[in-house]
Amino acid sequence: MIYDIQSKSDYLSGVSLIIKIPEYELDKKALYTIQADSPKFLLPFHYRCIDDQVEFVYQIGAQSKLLYLSGSRSRGEYTALWSGVLSPLLTCGDWFMKPYSFVLSVEHLYYDRNENTVCYVYIPTIRDCSQHAAIREMAAEFSKHISVDDADLENMVLRAIMRDFNPKDLLRMLEQYNNVSNTSMTLWSAPGPASSFPAPSYPASSYPASSYPASSFPAPSYPAPSFPAESAGLSRQEAPCPDFERIKKHENRSRASGDILITIPSKGRRHKKEKGTQAEWKDTDRDMIKEQKRQKSARGLFSGRKDLLQDAAAGPVYTHPKPMLEPVYIAEVDFAPQTDTFDITQSVPATMSGARFRLVGSVLLPTIIDVQISDGDIFTIGRFDAVIGKQQSSFEFDKKTKAISRRHAAIERNAGKHSIIDLSSSAGTYLNGMKLPPNTPCELGNGCRVSFGNAGADYVWEE
Repeated sequence: MIYDIQSKSDYLSGVSLIIKIPEYELDKKALYTIQADSPKFLLPFHYRCIDDQVEFVYQIGAQSKLLYLSGSRSRGEYTALWSGVLSPLLTCGDWFMKPYSFVLSVEHLYYDRNENTVCYVYIPTIRDCSQHAAIREMAAEFSKHISVDDADLENMVLRAIMRDFNPKDLLRMLEQYNNVSNTSMTLWSAPGPASSFPAPSYPASSYPASSYPASSFPAPSYPAPSFPAESAGLSRQEAPCPDFERIKKHENRSRASGDILITIPSKGRRHKKEKGTQAEWKDTDRDMIKEQKRQKSARGLFSGRKDLLQDAAAGPVYTHPKPMLEPVYIAEVDFAPQTDTFDITQSVPATMSGARFRLVGSVLLPTIIDVQISDGDIFTIGRFDAVIGKQQSSFEFDKKTKAISRRHAAIERNAGKHSIIDLSSSAGTYLNGMKLPPNTPCELGNGCRVSFGNAGADYVWEE
C-alpha cells in the first residue's frame, strides 16, 4: 500500500513530512520499540491520533537529501554509502520493523552529517508499503547519482543490481572486494623488514665452489698516497708541506696492509690567524676614527662651512654630459576607476539564456553561474575539494574561495519554479539579506539577491 506524503516548509522549524494512516493499521509493537530505543538510521518523528487516524510528522532538521551529496567518491566513501543505504534493511528486525515498511525512494533518503549515517522514513504499519522491486529500483536510481574512482568496483555493483539483486549479497561482495584490495595494497606498498624476505638462492652449477676457492682471492691492496713533490723530483723532506711532520708521525704507526690514510688539516692555526687579523682591523679602524676627530677639532667649529666656500671659489667642476633621451609620447587613455564590486546593471553576454546567477560581488569570482535544469533535477553549488581532486558539484568555486563550503547549496526545479536550499553550510546562504534555514527550500524570484557565505560571493538571480 502506498501512502501519501505531504511536505510542509516553515522558516523557523524547517521542512517537515506528514504521513497519515488508519489507526487499525498501526504496528504498535514496532512503534513502542522505536520510541524506547530509536535507531540512528530513522528520521526523527512524532505522532498523534486524530479522528481514527494516526498522523506522523517527520522533522528533517540537519539532515539533507542524499541526492544533494551525489558525485564522485573514493572507494572507501563509495562502500560506506552503499552500506549505509542497505544495512538498515537487513538489521531493522532487531527493532521489530519490516524492510518493506520503509519509504524506498531515493527522493526520501537523507544524510545526517553529525552521525554520518543514511536516514530512512519509516511508517510503522502492519501492511507492507512496498515490494522487493522497489528496493532494486531505489538501488538502480542511487547508482546513477554516485560514482567511484575504481571502475572495476563500479561495474561490479551495476552487474549485481541488474541481475538477481540481493542487498545481503551486494554488501558481502563489497566487503570481500575491499579486503582483497587492502591486502594487495599492504603487500606491495608497505613491505615488512628485510629480514622477513628470504635471501635469493642460486643454482649450485652457476657458481661452482671448486673453481673459486676462498684462498684464490688476494687481499685488496691500495696504492700509497702520492705527493706532487715526488713527481717533480723532490723528496718529501724538500717538499713545502706544512703538515709533513704530522703526516710522517702517522706513517710510522703500525697499520695493516690496505688501510686508507685520511689526513684532515687542523683549523686551529687558521682560526688564530683570522682572530689576529680581526684584532688588527679593529685597531686600524679605531686609529682612523681618532684621526678624523682630531682633524675636525683642529679646523674649528665652522670648518664645514669654510670648506664649502673654498669649493665654490675654486669654480665649477665640469663632468662628462649625460646623453639626452628622446621624449616618448603616450596617447591619453581614459582608465575607469578600479572597484571591488560589479554594478547590478552589468552587461551580460547575449549567448547566455535561461536561469542563471549574475555576479554583483567580488570581481575575482565567476561572473555567471548558468543553471540549466529541467523539472525534477537538482543543481548543486560548492567549492572544489583538492583532497579528492575531482568535481563533485554541478558548479564549483575555486579551492581558495573563502566562506564557501565543499557542498554549500542546491537549486531544485519543480513545476517550472526554482528553489534554493542551504546544505548546512558553515558560513550560510542568504536570500535578500536573510539567512536561510538549513535544508529548507526557498523559492527564487527574478531579481532577488543570493549570497553564498559572507566573503563577497553575491549574485542576482535571473530567469
